[in-house]
Parts: sequence; structure tokens; C-alpha cells
Amino acid sequence: MRRRRARAAAGLALAALVSAPPPPGRAGQAAQQPPSFAREVELVRVDVVVTDKSGKPVTGLTRDDFVLLDEGTPQSIESFEAVHQPVPAVETMPRPRPRLATNDAPAPGSDTSRTVVVVFDDLNLTMESAPRAKAAVAMLIDRGVRPGDRVTLVATGGGVWWSTPMPAGRADLLALLKGLTGRRVRTNVREAITDFEAMRIYVMNDAMVAERVKRRFETYGVTSRVESERERENRQTYQAGIIDPYVMRRATEEYLKARTRNRASLAALERTLRPLAATRERKAVVLASDGFVYDTQEDAFGRVVEAARRANAVIHFLDARGLQAPTLYSAQFDAMPGDSGSVLAVLADSSLDAEGAEAIAQDTGGDAVRSTNDLSDGVERIAVESRSYYVLGFTPNVPRDGRFRRLQVKTSRRGLTVRARRGYYARADDAPTPSRAEPRKDADFQEALDSAMFRPDIPLRMTAYVLGDQGQGKARVLIVADIDVRAVSFAEKEGQLQGALDVLLVVAQRETSEFSRYDQRIDLARKLSAASAQAPPWYTLVREFELRTGGQQAKLVVRDPVTSKLGSVAFEFDVPPVGALRISTPVLTDLLQQSAEGIGPVVMARRSFQAGHPLYCRFDVYGAKQDQRWQPKVSAGHALRRTSDGAVIDRGELTPIQPTSLGAVARLLQFPLNVSPGEYELALTVRDEIAGQTVEVVEPFVAR
Repeated sequence: MRRRRARAAAGLALAALVSAPPPPGRAGQAAQQPPSFAREVELVRVDVVVTDKSGKPVTGLTRDDFVLLDEGTPQSIESFEAVHQPVPAVETMPRPRPRLATNDAPAPGSDTSRTVVVVFDDLNLTMESAPRAKAAVAMLIDRGVRPGDRVTLVATGGGVWWSTPMPAGRADLLALLKGLTGRRVRTNVREAITDFEAMRIYVMNDAMVAERVKRRFETYGVTSRVESERERENRQTYQAGIIDPYVMRRATEEYLKARTRNRASLAALERTLRPLAATRERKAVVLASDGFVYDTQEDAFGRVVEAARRANAVIHFLDARGLQAPTLYSAQFDAMPGDSGSVLAVLADSSLDAEGAEAIAQDTGGDAVRSTNDLSDGVERIAVESRSYYVLGFTPNVPRDGRFRRLQVKTSRRGLTVRARRGYYARADDAPTPSRAEPRKDADFQEALDSAMFRPDIPLRMTAYVLGDQGQGKARVLIVADIDVRAVSFAEKEGQLQGALDVLLVVAQRETSEFSRYDQRIDLARKLSAASAQAPPWYTLVREFELRTGGQQAKLVVRDPVTSKLGSVAFEFDVPPVGALRISTPVLTDLLQQSAEGIGPVVMARRSFQAGHPLYCRFDVYGAKQDQRWQPKVSAGHALRRTSDGAVIDRGELTPIQPTSLGAVARLLQFPLNVSPGEYELALTVRDEIAGQTVEVVEPFVAR
């Protein structure tokens, strides 16, 4: 039903399409591959962290203090930047959500934002270790990011994938984090077997490890089917090192379970890394997990490291297991009293359960925080390093063969530790042009949807309007986006200029991870006439959803199917509890239209209006008490204020709103915008005269 409504709305929107002519030479433009910094730019940037013996970042270094080697050959450092940001203040009061989201690219040289991805590995976290991981991530959100950073929180189990700017999105991230927990259940301690033991037995057929596990099982009375000495003697042949069938069965069970968990965790890591290759900002991925064993049979480890190298991203590992002590698998240690060699061997095996996660951190230039019940020191170290680092740039003079080249960064000062990424991919001029087949296009769409950063090739702006109750705890919501069609290719066909847009819109609910999806190709057309050249350049997309109460995030991705240009943007908003007294999201506009219900406002995402022209505002009131005639008694007033000093430009006192025969309450305001250019806000006050309740909403806008 929702899809049919969306398609019907698409037909109405197409009828009202207005577009600008394409720029000269845009029609028929050849498809271009989106830039990928790691392979397609000449200047290679290397982020470098320098610490002293105590682990504190070292500041005050200059270009001359560094030596940069490309495959062992010294390189000339052509660009140098020292980044040292102050510690961000922890905000106790949540900021109001912005009423409009755009994908405007920052001015060159002005962007100091970063992308931080937190991968909460709930598949490999237990109920005992998850609280440590959550506390560490919460501290990272408070202390490790700064205003302007965009943070993505991902749960490997698939329940959370949320990107938001800081500090406005802090409350959303903490609310999502609160709902996460560990999903791994440990085996009964009498039959405990570590992931490393299971891998060695199942994959490597390691008889020594199997014998140690068998002895542990026998001590605790676990059923075993190994042959007795007499049975062995009666056999004509005996193969030394035979593995107990029950031990092999248990190893197989644990290995297959661990492999399933680890494949999902590694796939989530790889998925988070792919979109990061399109951005040049500093990027860091923090993996909060109990870790996973390094399985030589899994090529996913290589894919994750490869994706991190291409994205120039480091992966930090927070080991949430805490201090490793015999109490975790107490049966393993109590089984062989006095056999210190076996005890140490099992302890070593337990520590190797996280070897895979540690290897990924080391291979990408990140840090591994482990063997501690308090991860705060490690989180603080990661946070400090993300605020204090150096950026070295050089132009490689190497064969353009697409090969991975190893980098090494040194400093001339003694006693300092230098950490940087281990290499980059050389540009390949003769590389074949990637196919623009549908699978690749779908992958481009998914990467744009997953990315924490917005794609700016097609300018977008987006907002949401929360309207009436729809029952079952849901509200009617309009997602409204303006698309700049000047970035879209048009070609002359059948006496018209025709173009198209592929549209993907996903709305996700914060608390339940429930999501609604809309995708469609929209055809654009305009007449070949001189008058049409004056048409507005923005096309407005309006889609209706029924959404539950709580935090919501709408993400829009649009693509020109001719040039494969992409634009993406996300907008966070709240759906208030239904049933209580509330005001719909006010519709501010400078355009009216005729409909079946009469003259009404034109819904748009734009929040700037021409000074001196009339401004209209439409709002509805829901949840007001009714009298004996089933009619509400509601009064409303407004105040137009200048944001800078709070000066009131226009005021309307509380006056009654006449309800309809069905009890609906709505008002359409009109007032001249006789103000100087600047930022303003319209404050609406509504009073339920029967219940004695008052609510207020504030709608910001810009006069130009």
C-alpha cells in the first residue's frame, strides 16, 4: 500500500516539475568514475601520529623532522600540516535538531571534520563484556569527537547502522548504544573450548591441542570415545596422534559457530570501510569487541585490510574481555593440577582468541587496547591521537601500475614512536574503465547509503513534516527534498529536453531499527523554449510515510543514470508521542496552490525566503480535549523574532481557532516579511482551553 501511494505521489510530483536548462555541453556527457583518493589523485596524504615514551602525542614538530620513504626511497614532503585540536567540551544539554539538512561541500581548506566509525561487535561480545564496551564507546563519543565530526555507529548483528553529525547527534548515539548488548553465549564450562583450540583442531588437525582438550574433558567426566590401550593393542595398525571423535565434534561445533560470527563481523567492517575511500578527511574505525581468532582459511581478513588501506583509514581495537584470568575457563586450569605447562598453554590459547582483531589493527596502523578491565585509558589515547597528528603530502614518481606500495615514516628525533599507514595504491592509468552495469550501480547506491559523509555532486536539501496520527502509535510524515536539476544531464528528445533521476529514500527508526524504503526512477522533462530558461532550478520530491514515535533518520541518495553522478543527504527528526496535545510541523512557504481542499501552502524543503514578500505558515493542532459536542476549544498566537537579539518583529495574540465539523483544528497565517536579510524564527503558541495546556514550537528560517 505504501509503495502504491508513493508511486501515485510521484505522478503528481512529475506533473508539477520545473527545471532549468542543462549547462552547455552537459547533455550526452560521458560517464565518469567518482574520484577515489587512494588511487586517482597525484598527491598522497599520510596521517602521522608521533608519541613520546609515555604515549603522549608530541607537538611542535616541523616538516624537517620527518623522513618519508616510498618502497625505501626518500620522498620530498611537498605539503605539511600540524593538526592539534583542543579537547571538546562535554555538552550536558541536547542541542535542537536542525530543521534542514544539505549536502553542501565545505570550502577548500576549511574542512577540519573527521569521520569516526564505531563498530560494536555484538556478535562477539558477551553479556559480561558488553557493558565495558558500551562504557568505552560512550566515553569516545563524549571525549574523542569534536563539533563537525560525523560519527557512524554500527552493530555487527545488523540492528544498528546510524550516521549523525556531532554534537547534534550525541543523544541519538547514546540512546542507540544503550539498547545494544552482547549476543555471544559461552559454552558450559565443563565442555569449554577456545576459538583458537577449535580452529587448530578443525582446520589444522592439531593432535597436541586435541590431546590437551581431551585430558581436560576426561578430568571433568565429559563423555569420550577414545580407544583404550587394550583396544589399541588389538588393532593391526595404529595411527599416532589420532584425535578423539568427541573432541573433534566439539571443535567442529565451536569452529563453525565462531566462523559464522567472524564472517559477519568482518563483512560489517569491510562494508563500513568501502564508502570511506571517497573522502579525504581523517578517518578512524573503532572496533569494540571480544575479538576473533586469526583464521588462515578466511580471506575476509585480507579484504578488510585492503579496504582500510584504500580508504586511508586506521582501525583501533578495544578488547572488551578485560584482564584474562583462569576464571574465564576455570575448568581448563583446574583439570590438570601441578601441570604448569598445560596451564600456560591454555592461557596462551585464550589470548589468541583475539589475534585476528589485533592483527587488523596493527596492519592498518591502529592501536589495540587489551588486557585491562578499564578501557578508559586506551580510549583517551585514541581520542588524543585523533586530535593531535601531522599530515604529510608527497607526489609519487612511480610506475602507474596500480600496485600497493609500502610507506615508512621516521622522525629524526630520538625516543619517539611514529605510527602511520603502511602504504598506498599507485595510480593505474591503463586500468580498465569500471563497468557501469546495474550490479556496480547498485553497489554505488549502497556505498552512498552506508557512508557517513554526504555525496555533493548533485546538490540536495531535505526536511520532514510530522502531521496527524495514523493509529497504532504511528504518525503521518512527509519527507520533502529539493534536488538541484542543474547538475542533471538533459538531452533533446521528441521536442523536449529530457533527463532522469534514480532515487533511493530510506527512513530508519532509532529505537527499533524498523525501516521504510522507497526507490524509483523519476523522468524529468521541459519544453524547448526561451521562457523555460527562467524556470526554478530545484525539483521538489515529496514522499509520505507512516512512522512510529521516536527518533527517525531519513537518508536520500539520487543518481543521474547518464553521468552516474551521486548526491546524498541525511536528516534526523523526532516523531512525538501521538495522542498528546501537539502542533504539526509548521509549513513555512512563500507559495500557495489550489487543491481539492481549497487554497493551501506549497510544501518545500527550502528555508530561505525573499524579504519584502508575503510569507505563509500552515499548522494543525492534534490531541486537544473535546467538549460535550465533541468539539475542541483551541487558541493560537505567534511571534516573529530576530534570532540574533530576540527582537520581536511581529506578534499575534492568542485568538480562537474555529474547528471544522469533524473537530479538525488548523490555521493559515499570512504576513509580509518586511525585515532586513538575516536569520529569524517564528514561534507558534497553542492553548487547549478545555485542558488548560499550552504548547509552543519554534520554526527557524532565513530572510534573504
